[in-house]
Amino acid sequence: MKKIVFFIISLFSLIAVRAQTADDAINRFIEANGGKERLNSIMSLQVQSTLNLEQMGMTINITSIKEKNKLFRIQSSVPMGGEEQSYTVINDTAGYSYMPAIQSPMGSMDASLTKLTAEEFAGQGYQKDCAGFFAQLVDYGAKGSTATLSGTEKINDVVCDKVTLKLKTGQEFVYFIAQTNGQVKRLRLSSGTAMEMMGMSGMMKMMGGGGRSGNDRKIDIDFEKYKIFDGFPFPTKQILQLGPMAVVVDNTSFKVNQPIDAKWYKVK
Repeated sequence: MKKIVFFIISLFSLIAVRAQTADDAINRFIEANGGKERLNSIMSLQVQSTLNLEQMGMTINITSIKEKNKLFRIQSSVPMGGEEQSYTVINDTAGYSYMPAIQSPMGSMDASLTKLTAEEFAGQGYQKDCAGFFAQLVDYGAKGSTATLSGTEKINDVVCDKVTLKLKTGQEFVYFIAQTNGQVKRLRLSSGTAMEMMGMSGMMKMMGGGGRSGNDRKIDIDFEKYKIFDGFPFPTKQILQLGPMAVVVDNTSFKVNQPIDAKWYKVK
């Protein structure tokens, strides 16, 4: 009987201290996603997605390509942009953003290819990190980031540890990591950074939406329906709440450590 009581007390003590630091929550996330060694072994990550604007009856196809420390490319179909796609491509020396010509009843825009400024290039360097879907959490200290535990919060009835990660370039990412299974349930970040991650910053600039510094409003992205791809759990559904409008992204395909086609490096 004494052993049972001691076990119960020990169990509750463990639960009480499991979220005492940001590293406790981050380590739980890392172990739930295969461990640090396996995550760092990812040299390339390719994702196919569809973005559904339900209120507008519109679907956008998105391709995201990463090669560790060498390449980040995200491109998407553009409504009223014909067969050409918009893209952002960042290699180890420079970055570019391309928007095809747009023809619409409300007006037209010419195609444009813009080189990222030095600040924009430095600020998006983290996107070449391949250590899983939330790569910035892995070895965050070695990457020059700092992490702070900011309490807990319930996300869709799941208790999550709230971890604020500040990159060396100044961006802040707030991760809500489930205490039950270590998966990220929500990510909170500035709308400018969110548009960069989705490859839509070039489009926003063309439409007068400004860059990262011009829009610091926070956006929540919820992650659901985790499934195993190539031995790693990835979220197959993302939901962005933009005021009254919900943007749903379905991640339909993940390829880990597959060869990267040379075409993805090309800039028009």
